[in-house]
Amino acid sequence: MTYSVLILDKTTGRAGVGVASGSIAVGSRVPWCRHGVACVATQAYTNPALGPRVLRLIGEEGLGADEALSQALSTDPEPSKRQVAVIDFAGRVACFTGDEAPPRRNCARGAGEGFAYVVAGNLLRNEGVVEAATFTLLREMHSSGDITEAILSALEAAAEAGGDARGERSAAILVVGETAWVPEYDRVLDVRVDYSDDPLRELRRIVEALKPPLRP
Repeated sequence: MTYSVLILDKTTGRAGVGVASGSIAVGSRVPWCRHGVACVATQAYTNPALGPRVLRLIGEEGLGADEALSQALSTDPEPSKRQVAVIDFAGRVACFTGDEAPPRRNCARGAGEGFAYVVAGNLLRNEGVVEAATFTLLREMHSSGDITEAILSALEAAAEAGGDARGERSAAILVVGETAWVPEYDRVLDVRVDYSDDPLRELRRIVEALKPPLRP
């Protein structure tokens, strides 16, 4: 019962996931990223094990996004309840939405010049939420090229378009990239707002406070 934005910037080698939900502490179970491997969002009736499984299948077994997602779902006892989105670092994208995932639900995916993206959501207030997030994500990538700003703006656009049917209570952003501590630590940005009346506003406030030292 969540909406998420995934993006890979091939120019900088950074990738990230942003997520917002009417559930509490969504950042603890939906977004998963590993630099050089992939980013995953596992949501709806969330099976958090799917994130690490997909990362392992791509990183250790060399599968692409689609094949890794299919194989991970084959181990799930209730795949029809899941919504899972994947971007691997080759720029391949995949998205699965089961028949029992909460309606309204949607998934958009594609690529621009130097980037790839997936936007996915379920239990949405209306059909325009994913479309609004996608439009804003693409606009920001073509204008600023800053994936952090693109993710935050896309989440905000989704909320303005209706967002989670229950309203938003938590949000998170996770961005990975080349750091001085790779492969042991690849997190460029990892911020969670676990319970708030306005989690996206709080998420932006924290990210803006961190932003100057995060710029390449």
